[in-house]
Amino acid sequence: MLDDAHGSCVLRDPRIAAIVADAFHHFDGERYRLDSYVVMPNHVHILFHPLGDHLTEDILHTWKRFTARKINAALNQSGQLWQHESWDRLIRSQKHFDWVRNYIAKNPAKLPPGTFKLWQYGEGV
Repeated sequence: MLDDAHGSCVLRDPRIAAIVADAFHHFDGERYRLDSYVVMPNHVHILFHPLGDHLTEDILHTWKRFTARKINAALNQSGQLWQHESWDRLIRSQKHFDWVRNYIAKNPAKLPPGTFKLWQYGEGV
């Protein structure tokens, strides 16, 4: 259902998707290292590696808090934007890493161009 873009799809708007993408890039190389992400119309997948003492849950909390405020302001609304829980995973092998990276790249395959934002390491923003 999520991958078919059901439910609230505020992230389909390119200016809203850009808020999320810009937040991901903001501390890249300082708090974490980005590998890839896709901003789908109603959810996000991101593959990153925390750096130093930065914890995954703190990074996710910061992204959610910052982007929720910016998105709500852009849409002239208030209230909860993201789910409280994140579905995070620990990557334990190169095979798993490759599978997740491929999953992110193929996730928007059924969607029309312009309704998602896909980025992988080595690409421009």
